[in-house]
Amino acid sequence: MDRALILTTSSIFDRAVESPPAGPLTMVGGLSLFQRTVLTLQRAGISRFMVLGGDQIELLEHQLHGDPRVTAEVRWLPVREFPVSDPRTWEILSGMLGGSYLVTGSTAIFPVSLIARLREEALKGETIVVTRSEVYMPQAMLRQPRSLALPLDPGGEGGAVSLSSGGTGVVTLEAGISASLNLGLAWMTEHFTSVGWATAHDHPHPLQAALERGIRQGQVKVLPLGDDWYQEVRRGGPGTADAHESVAQAERTLLRSLKGGLEGFVDRYFNRKCSPWLTQWLLQTPLTPNAITVLATLVGLLAAVAFAHGGYAAGILGAVLFQLSAILDCCDGEVARLKFLESPFGEQLDVVLDNVVHIAIFAGMAWATYHTDWGRWALLLGGLAIFGNIAAFGVVQRAMRIRGRLDDVGRALVDGILNRLASRDFSVVILVLALIGHLDWFLLLAAIGSNIFWPVLAWQLRSSR
Repeated sequence: MDRALILTTSSIFDRAVESPPAGPLTMVGGLSLFQRTVLTLQRAGISRFMVLGGDQIELLEHQLHGDPRVTAEVRWLPVREFPVSDPRTWEILSGMLGGSYLVTGSTAIFPVSLIARLREEALKGETIVVTRSEVYMPQAMLRQPRSLALPLDPGGEGGAVSLSSGGTGVVTLEAGISASLNLGLAWMTEHFTSVGWATAHDHPHPLQAALERGIRQGQVKVLPLGDDWYQEVRRGGPGTADAHESVAQAERTLLRSLKGGLEGFVDRYFNRKCSPWLTQWLLQTPLTPNAITVLATLVGLLAAVAFAHGGYAAGILGAVLFQLSAILDCCDGEVARLKFLESPFGEQLDVVLDNVVHIAIFAGMAWATYHTDWGRWALLLGGLAIFGNIAAFGVVQRAMRIRGRLDDVGRALVDGILNRLASRDFSVVILVLALIGHLDWFLLLAAIGSNIFWPVLAWQLRSSR
């Protein structure tokens, strides 16, 4: 269940009436559609690829060559020698792959969860076609031993699968199957394309014809998308707005599919709402996630400099810069997930530099407050706030080390601890206090609160063990 055939010059199903799909080299979210297809399938457990390429095969090979993210075995075949319109091609490919395998195009985006679910269904040993619509099962069909319900879309854009009943009362599936099979994902059993599988009438799309026939005969299973998604990227004429809009829409879909990790209320309902705008722009740049983490840190340090300068305007500027730093801190993880560049080092770098920013913020506020009526008390409060931050960092490191050894209850408690320690909800408090001209109050709150907060969380961590 670890093999896949990637088509780069065609799709499983012929959809000539639709606008043509984008090419496999089309960039979406900082990766070409071909790269994204390979990395998505690999993340879902596919480790052996066969790529059927056309004139762009050298460019496609170049994209994977030397890419440390690609660890799977990749074999290349020219479509001129293996035309998909020839039934013998599918017989040969089935033998080369040596078992059941996934067939997909390279002009769409889809989640890892969809492929994982498809592989799980494939364990039952059936040929499977993924469809967009929900499965509808009329009661009359339930009485048929090998019948299979198809997605119905009455009056919809995708077409409908119609049913008719003869004098014998047997329900048959009629035309319209092609319109319902509007996705390019199928799981093939090893013997589906054995010798004699296609007929003379199946040309020029033998696989499509065989799958449709298998559905009508109850030999091919239909798997609806359900909670997953699948979006094909389209192209208009060269350089037209339609093509750009299709790419932009695909990138928005990818961004909406992201799920935040450790975050507080402000991250969830403000920073994560703002970050996609920056992330979509950052995806077009060569900046790596770690570089974005450093950029967020530099913005945070500028905020600390503004706080250290003192004064009402500088305080507001510092608060705004600190909020921008928090938004950028969301972007690094989003870019990492969209480009398949997550790493333990990047996660650790993010935590360390977050604490560097926090320490600098406390130090800057303490320096500015020192030159007011607070005097040395400001330095004492700043020192206590910094100590509390460092102690909290130690709790985070301890929690991350033991997390994998805990049961589900203990892991949930540790995740809650990490979530609270990673939260930047206090950025809003800083902004409000800056607007009323009392950032010195935050220094007092931080000095007291942090040194109550971290011991409580450390005790909870000990209890979770």
